[in-house]
Amino acid sequence: MNRAEKIDAVKRQKYFVPGDVAVFAAALLLIAACLLFALFPAADEAGTRFYICYDGEAVFSAPLNKDAAYLFTLEDGRPRVEAYAEGDALPEGYNLIRAEGGRVRVAEADCPDKTCIAFGARDRGEIVCWAHRMVIRIENEGLVTDV
Repeated sequence: MNRAEKIDAVKRQKYFVPGDVAVFAAALLLIAACLLFALFPAADEAGTRFYICYDGEAVFSAPLNKDAAYLFTLEDGRPRVEAYAEGDALPEGYNLIRAEGGRVRVAEADCPDKTCIAFGARDRGEIVCWAHRMVIRIENEGLVTDV
């Protein structure tokens, strides 16, 4: 087979057969469905209350509709949450938590990675600070989150 015959044989080949097209179409539909679920999660209602948990146990709770600031600290390995007033001194090992406008956020923290601050203000879900083993869980009153 010379060069011209090889080129002619390649030109006559079918690149896609009907089965290939069906597989590619199914894969594209699956990818599109996954993207839709990732970008538009199920519309659950915003929470009404948040819980500050340490090592999985709730140590404090407050309503989301009340604007306030709270200071989470660890004293001798025990969690402590208290109201925070502007200008108060911030001890070592703290998370400053603000509830404003029906949302809660970690405004300041002295943990090394500050991922808890990166969560931003939320009205549902959780905010996690791995360094201080603290989780802020947002729930509707009377409902329990499955974990």
